[in-house]
Amino acid sequence: MAPFQCSVCSQLFGTRPRMFEHALSTGHEMNHCCLGCSRWFKTEGDRNAHTNSRVHAKEAVEPVPNSPDASVGESHQTFANASPILPLRFGRVTYTRLARNEQEAVFKKLLHRVHSVQSLAEEGYTVDLEKGPTVKPKKPRPSLADFRQTPTWQPAIGKRRAVVIDCEMAEAMDGSDELVSLCAIDFLTGEMLINNLVVPSRPIKDWRANIHAIDVPRLYEAIMNQKALSGWAAARQELWKHIDGTTILIGQSICYDFEALRLVHTRVVDSAMLATEAVFHNRAGKRKPGRRWGLQELCKTFLEIEIRAEGGIHDDVEDVLAAREVVLQALLKPARFQAWAEKARKDFWKPKAGSRKVNNKRMTTTPLSTRYAAPDWKPYQKYCRGYSCDVDS
Repeated sequence: MAPFQCSVCSQLFGTRPRMFEHALSTGHEMNHCCLGCSRWFKTEGDRNAHTNSRVHAKEAVEPVPNSPDASVGESHQTFANASPILPLRFGRVTYTRLARNEQEAVFKKLLHRVHSVQSLAEEGYTVDLEKGPTVKPKKPRPSLADFRQTPTWQPAIGKRRAVVIDCEMAEAMDGSDELVSLCAIDFLTGEMLINNLVVPSRPIKDWRANIHAIDVPRLYEAIMNQKALSGWAAARQELWKHIDGTTILIGQSICYDFEALRLVHTRVVDSAMLATEAVFHNRAGKRKPGRRWGLQELCKTFLEIEIRAEGGIHDDVEDVLAAREVVLQALLKPARFQAWAEKARKDFWKPKAGSRKVNNKRMTTTPLSTRYAAPDWKPYQKYCRGYSCDVDS
């Protein structure tokens, strides 16, 4: 008999790493897990004792090479040894780059911002391969049969702990979205992981080039230079080279990106959801206003920076950097983020010019005695002479 049993689903596992992997993929017994050390404990008390121990502090600061917390690739080693830290720039905007010794603290804060599975489902994310999305779609959606769960964590293969993604889509013949580009960066280091155009898998009705400037000539050039991925399946496979089920995926309203990739992933920090929850103090299961803050608006009102200056065209590199910055500043400067949320909430509930609340004055009821009182006959008195009119002289 296996020594470890899940108290939620009663599944049996032979090792603690298997039990940890099960907890991450299902959410069962997450209170028994130390995410910083990638370990599972039999009781929550054991986990708490570990968290307060020197062993935890050492493992959290010095990740082992084969753990998912370890840095992967030469670019990470180069970054770790780089001095000074070079800024991340796009256009005229400089984005935050974390020093090596800052990344662990930021990652721990990020862990606490991961949305619950219920919140993701309410937002329109597909969280169950059998049931599909629970929110009624506004446009045709891909077949649920094409969706796949992110591969589970394998101790021997190090993947990224947190990745920011952004996709651009065109409109297929049936009105659904078709993937035409994928960009991904490491949240902690800012390192570029993927930046490729994607050859559509279906005929395109509208390229939406006015939004992202991706059209047939640009795609053809990428194909000739061998910089294009062949369809959404290849793009998803490329993303899987860098992530697994333990990776936190970050982005702005990336439920649509997940649909285009036919991806099911439940460890998510969505910058749009983060803003909405801060403004309305939302909890899973509670009805919330339909207001959503777009990435450009968040950058302007919260970060006080301007993106998409070139005619409003979306650039996925700029978008991943901007979404990363929104989440990063919300983690690093919570008081500032809360102040923005308070102002946004007041602005949302404040009556707008031209609204009924402003224009409609309070109606006053006219008393019946006034409404049905006898008319004043005095102006007509001279016309009533000689008639039996009951008019006072």
